[in-house]
Amino acid sequence: MPLWDAELTVDSALAGRLVAAQFPDLAGLPVQLIGAGWDNTVYAVGEEWVFRFPRREIVLPGLRAEIDVLPRLAPLLPVPIPVPEHIGVPSDAFPWPFFGARMLPGVELCEAPERSPDLAPQLGRALRVLHSSDVLGAVGARLPENLTRRADMQVRVPGLRERLGELAGLWHAPDHVYAVLDDAEALPPPQPVAVCHGDLHFRHVLIEGARISGLIDWIDLCRGDPALDLQLVWSVLPPTERDAFFAAYGDVDDDTLLRARAVALHLSTMLAQYAHHEGLESLEREAVASLDRAAGP
Repeated sequence: MPLWDAELTVDSALAGRLVAAQFPDLAGLPVQLIGAGWDNTVYAVGEEWVFRFPRREIVLPGLRAEIDVLPRLAPLLPVPIPVPEHIGVPSDAFPWPFFGARMLPGVELCEAPERSPDLAPQLGRALRVLHSSDVLGAVGARLPENLTRRADMQVRVPGLRERLGELAGLWHAPDHVYAVLDDAEALPPPQPVAVCHGDLHFRHVLIEGARISGLIDWIDLCRGDPALDLQLVWSVLPPTERDAFFAAYGDVDDDTLLRARAVALHLSTMLAQYAHHEGLESLEREAVASLDRAAGP
């Protein structure tokens, strides 16, 4: 069974019933599917609200962390994030919690018709604040250390080598990528020194015009190594825009850059496989482009 297959799926009819039963003021509003990922099925309820329903039991601790921490984190960041306002509790109709937040404008980065050169410094400023000691002091104690171990190279690199070999027909890894992975595998264990989004790839950055209009899907929110989020430098930004990112973010040591590059290759490989399996052409195209950027200079 693919890793992204759901254990429970909330269809639109059930979503409408769950929302109406627990939030009568929203009863009768149209319910429209926005999308489904590995962890959540997401619906627009009316024109103002977005509800996320978990698809797998393993993500419930992350969902509860979102409900607890996102309202505290939102005022600290320079970009909008979802703030849970309607908190659904388990019931006979659905055994897990869920929540609704106000809809953020924009489209996923992979669906944006064009990308502004201002994207790099905006990302840099947002992550500088997120990874700051002030944010760590404000909410870090409420968060677990990173559970996915995505930045632990001894855990991730062996599996990544195998997955790269499974991409035949989608993408071919240049020989130097395996040398990068060899170097990454020798890195020491990651350190939980910052508050991290934990899964900040191109689907979780919303764009409206020339600005970042939201960072979404915080179910892997944690205390972790900044490389978890800095993978965006490799997977999203072309080499010509990376200096602008770091001018806004600050200096990063070579080990962190190497770890972030390996995380970028891991995430992009997983996204490419998922998109190909699910027939999501724009997502597959962006995942392959991310692999090209992460493998390049």
